[in-house]
Amino acid sequence: MRQNNQKAKQKFRGTKIWKEFRDRVRHEQINDPVTGQKLSRLANLHHMDLDEAHYEDLSVRNNFVFLNRKTHETVHFLFSKVHPKQWRKRILALIKILKQMEKINSK
Repeated sequence: MRQNNQKAKQKFRGTKIWKEFRDRVRHEQINDPVTGQKLSRLANLHHMDLDEAHYEDLSVRNNFVFLNRKTHETVHFLFSKVHPKQWRKRILALIKILKQMEKINSK
């Protein structure tokens, strides 16, 4: 079943309506909002609404954000539909690691 959903999503991303929407959003956004880096050629338009029934709904612009490839992968890695509130715990653990790295490397 999941593979069929992925094929349907891929087919939708090939449509004119998706490509025009993606290009419009891309024109509005220059930088990756997480890293502040300029969006790369390989940036992804991220669906923030993960309900597959809403995948083709482009009516709410705020449900989409461009992210560079690694940021996009990280967002999906940290946020789980199965445990949607655990991202906070994961981010706090990441902050702890980054603070320690900052401390070690700021000498």
